[in-house]
Amino acid sequence: MKTVTFITSTLLLSAAGIAVGLLFAPQKGSRTRRKITELNHDYTDYISDKFDEFVDFVAHPLENMEEETQRLAIKAKTKANKIAAKAK
Repeated sequence: MKTVTFITSTLLLSAAGIAVGLLFAPQKGSRTRRKITELNHDYTDYISDKFDEFVDFVAHPLENMEEETQRLAIKAKTKANKIAAKAK
């Protein structure tokens, strides 16, 4: 947990430092605001892509687990039917 907190803090502080650096850069305010907007869009796209990758990574094993469970259930029913037929 401490590692996650450290990494999160480092990323947030780095982003804050970049933002402050851009705000005090020797450029026109409109140009700086445009750069901030572009960076915001870039980071939003990046984070969205990474989140989608994470969701796919987590969902894929769950889908496989569901298919495997259904396959095992069918196999168990087949064996149960064979045993029931032998018992009669």
